Amino acid sequence: MCNSQDSTAIKQNTQMQQYHTFSLPDGPSFRMVSVRGTGDGHFTMGSPKDEPGRFEDRESQHPVALSDFMLAEFAVTQALWTAIIGENPSSFKGAQRPVEKVSWFNAAVFCNALNKKLHKNPCYLDEKDQVFGWDEKKKGWQLPNEGTVRCAFIPDSFRLPTEAEWEYAARGGLFSNVLQDPPERDYWYAGSDKLEQVGWFAGNSDRQTHDVGLLLPNALGLYDMSGNVLEWCNDWYDAYPKQKEKDPKGSEKGADRVLRGGDWFNGSQYCRSACRNSSEPVNRGFNVGFRLALQ
Repeated sequence: MCNSQDSTAIKQNTQMQQYHTFSLPDGPSFRMVSVRGTGDGHFTMGSPKDEPGRFEDRESQHPVALSDFMLAEFAVTQALWTAIIGENPSSFKGAQRPVEKVSWFNAAVFCNALNKKLHKNPCYLDEKDQVFGWDEKKKGWQLPNEGTVRCAFIPDSFRLPTEAEWEYAARGGLFSNVLQDPPERDYWYAGSDKLEQVGWFAGNSDRQTHDVGLLLPNALGLYDMSGNVLEWCNDWYDAYPKQKEKDPKGSEKGADRVLRGGDWFNGSQYCRSACRNSSEPVNRGFNVGFRLALQ
């Protein structure tokens, strides 16, 4: 297993990635990274039995095939959140720190509002198939923290990543083996076997979030996927299937939504790329944020 990170090699690999820049007419810009899917193959989701810190009942390995998609270079920052929603709920203030204290419902409203701002179709709909979060009477966006919400998975619409997309990207997608020795072994964390190189966690965070992008990226050029803040995924939490899946979207209903990536508050065990966390979608924890996906 590789015990060191070659930052020069990482920079060379990330320079090969295709970035797409989106600019708000009256606010900041952000970048999405193109993630090539598995093609006719698949990736192995979950953790091997010898991975330190593994939760055996949550991380069973199984094959997953994915189409191409895009994932945000960083978690949504407070600057981007404020430009779209206005009020900043975060405990640890800083324009380039990830926004936190946002529920899954809040994240869904943000995606809808961002889509509207950039002239795209909102994809989170309520039980009446109306755009979730839009108040027609007040002609503005609200942040309800309840309701029956579904993602319509509209092409070219910003949304939360599926759990499978998130893990595949955290592992580096098709680049996951470029920097590894032996090549068939994935890193435990998103870009390294040494968490302090790629993630803010209990061991180095000074008990707070940090500006995005300060540590090394993974092979796709994605930052902070291990640590800093937990990231909401679109899926309801459920047991993994045993059979191969294509573009899985998770269960149609459940009690908790998936959270991925670990955070500044937790230990290294929870920051592994394979680690699954979950919470009620109303949770507005000071260690919970999200990242955008686009397909």
